[in-house]
Amino acid sequence: MNRKLFLAFIIFFSTKLIAQPYADIVNFSYQTFSSEYKDSSNWKNKTDNYFLNFFVPKVFKSGNTFLVRVNSEMLNSTITPDSSYSSSLASISMPIGMKLVSKNKKWETILLAVPKIASDFKDEIDEHDLQYGGIFLQHYIPSDRLKFKAGLYYNREAFGDFFVPLVGVDWKVNSRINMYGILPTNYKVEFNILKDKLYTGLNLKYFTRSFRLSEKNKYDYVRYNEAQVKLFVDYFVVPKVLVFAEVGYSFGENPMQHTYNTDDDNITRVNPVYTPLKNYPVVSAGIAYRIRFDLEKKSEPTSEKQ
Repeated sequence: MNRKLFLAFIIFFSTKLIAQPYADIVNFSYQTFSSEYKDSSNWKNKTDNYFLNFFVPKVFKSGNTFLVRVNSEMLNSTITPDSSYSSSLASISMPIGMKLVSKNKKWETILLAVPKIASDFKDEIDEHDLQYGGIFLQHYIPSDRLKFKAGLYYNREAFGDFFVPLVGVDWKVNSRINMYGILPTNYKVEFNILKDKLYTGLNLKYFTRSFRLSEKNKYDYVRYNEAQVKLFVDYFVVPKVLVFAEVGYSFGENPMQHTYNTDDDNITRVNPVYTPLKNYPVVSAGIAYRIRFDLEKKSEPTSEKQ
């Protein structure tokens, strides 16, 4: 794609999403935590979490956008000091759908189907490893600084049907402060402390997911009710290439094993790795190819003169 077409795409796309200041085309991150088990202070759990995500939007002349994402996760948990107790889980999903824009540009509707595979991948993949879900979001945009959002998330988890109401406000307070995201899943308050280069702020995150286990584990499942409050730092090494770090605290539940075909709170202790932990600090870091719409709009007049 030549530079002018690329800039046209970015500026057009940014006018629709200006209240949310960026999109990550590629994002890789690593998260880790370590904590003692509630029933034993002699054993600790160390969990390493890896994420790799891709995002490909296609904007049409009408203003509607075709959306495709690929999200992948790997979760490795080990008991220390005896590393013979360890387990790995993984998932891959492909949200795909449309963003539909009204003629007056004040309303947006997002519809996504979310097929997913989530498993320990020790057996052949079958229909029990598959999860099907979707997202509906309605946006109202009274100005280019403000966007109201409401909707619903659904997924057929290993424990059954899972519904989450969604609400959010994207607000560009001023040139330095942004608030954006969706509650309860992910919401940020962002401060630009070094102009167009260094950003910091507060991130609230809640994310429930489940993974089906193999026949060896009686087809049980692991449920992870992740709930975190984190401080983050984002730094552009070069234009569009970002490194980031986060440090915070988890007040949710660690990955825990539950009995197959149940949605109750009874936790099976067959696998000691997936038993309750004390609350714990969380550290994460990553790199992304990030397009910040506010920066692209600033550079557009200069770029057109070149």
